Amino acid sequence: MTMAPVGFGHARTVRIAGTSVTAVASDRHAWSSEVVVTVNVHDQAEPLARCLESIASQERPVGGVGVVVFDDGSSDNWADTVERFQDRLPLVVCRARCGSPSRARNATLSFVDEAMRNARWVARLDADDCFSTPRSLAAACALGDHRDARWVLGGNRLVQAGRLLERQNPATEALLRPAHVIAVLKSMAEGTAENELPSCNLLLRPGAGWRYPEVDSAEDHWLVTNLLLNHAPSGAVLTDPQYCDYNLGGAVTAANRRSERYIASRQALFAQAQVWAARSGDGR
Repeated sequence: MTMAPVGFGHARTVRIAGTSVTAVASDRHAWSSEVVVTVNVHDQAEPLARCLESIASQERPVGGVGVVVFDDGSSDNWADTVERFQDRLPLVVCRARCGSPSRARNATLSFVDEAMRNARWVARLDADDCFSTPRSLAAACALGDHRDARWVLGGNRLVQAGRLLERQNPATEALLRPAHVIAVLKSMAEGTAENELPSCNLLLRPGAGWRYPEVDSAEDHWLVTNLLLNHAPSGAVLTDPQYCDYNLGGAVTAANRRSERYIASRQALFAQAQVWAARSGDGR
């Protein structure tokens, strides 16, 4: 059994993949949050502060917002960072050794399914990313509710060395056309893409069952491609505002870009996407 290393009360224990995980909350109402922003963290105390600040600055969506901070074996002072926000955000904190980004994100989704039964949306935000505007979260939730969707995909701006880049990964209605998705993935596989598929900007309905695949790189793109090509009628695309500012300077991102698996995973995804698109019979 694992216990989060913060001084909160209001503990709950759930089983995730056969392992007991105990989480603690900053107040008992955090467990009843209808919109849950999940933040996976691994030795990211400094960027985590900016991430949580951006969540605290959001316009509140209908039903209120809570934050799940899920630590995957950090050794820095991330818990001190979290405790600084206990009077500003309803926080739920837990930790487990997952061993990969995919497993950590999937464990977090399973945790929300099991422990936060009031939730109607699970929103993703990486510890080194921030919401783009104060309206980003509320707008995504409102669109999903209006469309009665099971997932919502937004776009992202790109940040490097603290500077906002001109290049963006926008979310447009064209993403609901298989031919457009295939074209973007082809350019990603060839290393020629000016704009990649937006992928880290996702809201899911709790209990929907979708999970990140265990691949060496681009697990976000794999999940989003699956949703766009196999489950488009159940989703919605948030074209405005942008959902988050994605940090290109993260250690994992930088390592992936230097490795052969970066292109190899995108090539494998392009091949699989062609199979999915052909199966759907819609190449428009």
